[in-house]
Amino acid sequence: MNYTDEKIVKRQRTFFSDDLDITKWENVERELKKLEAEKINSADDLIEFMEKTGEFDDMLGEEMAQRYIKMTCFADDEEIEKQYNEFYSGVMAKVRPYEFKFNKKFYDSPFRQELNEKEYGHLNQIISNDIELFRAENIPLNVKERELANKYGGSFSKLTVTYKGEEKTLSQLAPLMKDPDRKVREEVWNLRINALMGKRAEFNQLFDEMKKLRIQQAKNTGFENYRDYMHQRKGRFSYTPADIYKFHDAVEKEVLPFLRELSEERKAKLGVDKLRPWDTLVDLDGKILKPFKTIDEFVDKGIDILYEIKPEFGIRLNLMKNSDLLDLENRKGKAPGGYNYHLAETGAPFIFMNAVGMHQNVVTLLHEAGHAMHSFATNDFKIGAYKNTPSEVAELASMSMEFLSMNLWNKYYSDEADFNKARKDQMQGALSFLPWCMIVDAFQHWIYLNPDHTVEEREDFFASLMDRFNTGVDWSGLEDFKKIMWLFQLHIFEVPFYYIEYGMSQLGALSVYKNYKLSGKEEALQKYENFLALGYSKPVNELYEAAGLKFDFSAQYVKKLVDFVREELKEIK
Repeated sequence: MNYTDEKIVKRQRTFFSDDLDITKWENVERELKKLEAEKINSADDLIEFMEKTGEFDDMLGEEMAQRYIKMTCFADDEEIEKQYNEFYSGVMAKVRPYEFKFNKKFYDSPFRQELNEKEYGHLNQIISNDIELFRAENIPLNVKERELANKYGGSFSKLTVTYKGEEKTLSQLAPLMKDPDRKVREEVWNLRINALMGKRAEFNQLFDEMKKLRIQQAKNTGFENYRDYMHQRKGRFSYTPADIYKFHDAVEKEVLPFLRELSEERKAKLGVDKLRPWDTLVDLDGKILKPFKTIDEFVDKGIDILYEIKPEFGIRLNLMKNSDLLDLENRKGKAPGGYNYHLAETGAPFIFMNAVGMHQNVVTLLHEAGHAMHSFATNDFKIGAYKNTPSEVAELASMSMEFLSMNLWNKYYSDEADFNKARKDQMQGALSFLPWCMIVDAFQHWIYLNPDHTVEEREDFFASLMDRFNTGVDWSGLEDFKKIMWLFQLHIFEVPFYYIEYGMSQLGALSVYKNYKLSGKEEALQKYENFLALGYSKPVNELYEAAGLKFDFSAQYVKKLVDFVREELKEIK
């Protein structure tokens, strides 16, 4: 496929000068005071005011995004981290009181009652929630929490081990967990876990400092615990913590039996008496999928896949490539993980990941591309709140793209056996992920509902969750290691309670694919696009309905999806 060399053209501002330097607080404060003093004399004025504040948020958000991107691309550079922290504390944190004032200005305006309920009713709910939760005394606590989270990311990114005389990041070791030689896998698993064990005390202490700050924020807002505070802060209007517990139970009841069957098959095919932690990722046919050799090949084939799903999708990813909005290859000093970061003023997102030549990299690229298409779809929203989709919505966009693209992965795999293997792994992986998702979420519920726990109690409880959701892995003799596996999960440190959304979205994505297979591709894709275009202009349950889905975590609903996966696996040779 031939594509143009066209690049993203940064959009001009509507209400503010393109020359306005927002890196200086005095400039930002001057504009904020102008907005604060602005008179609102009609419903039209009120919406224009919200559009102005939305554009100002975009300006600040873009600067914050660029600094975050730079910090994660060069996580071992303390000066870059310092620049990020300085902008956050010196500008972004100081803006929060004004954001509250602007929301209050909207909320208190008599013209708010004249707004169309269908178009702006959800905005009312979002802003009311923000007003209720805002506390000025939480701003410095949040600044400190961010700094500690960045410290974790920086420290984790510097973790390396020596393997066969070469220094390797933990991400670079990941492909070796698929090595057919069990001794190699065990050696590598031990290298990774021992590297983490060396940080056990440091990371636990760091987490306790963060926990203390988080609990204080909840207390300042009048909540009995941080869990309930975060549930409301995340705007989880469509479900309760009790619903999430039902989700935990549904996975335990309906998913674990299926995964334990797969573990028994794995054990038999590997010819081992016990399935150990280093046996869970190795390919049973002894073959490691190698989808690409170079990063250019990697991204170009991703573009081709998206183009075939919908030409506009491929054109957009190609634009990002041309505009240097992709950093995909793993290297020392780069932060772990992957993300899509929307650049509101640029009018396009940035994709960050750590590719090392594994099949999972293909899944990650297409996952983040789903986020990117969501970003493009909401580019023209002028109301800031409607662009800021919550995670259970954002992750539905990305995880669905994994499945929508799945039957085109033969662009990476010319061998049919490899292609089928990749698809089979995707279907199994959709369910295999769920127990870990439940562990991470249930762990955080316990942490913040039992705030006075000791490090030992915390580790013991995590180990008990590993046992509750065990899919057939034998941890005997590795009990101390089992206790610290949570230290790998950056979400617990950096974005608390952001993880269960992956589970919700996984159910949703499977349902999107089920509709795609059983109800027709065109109809399912159109509903997916309808969903993307809505951003966060509707409540979560209505957005799922727009995508053609039920927003449901019940055991009955989960069972139907498990049964669907079983049938799909039978079709894949």
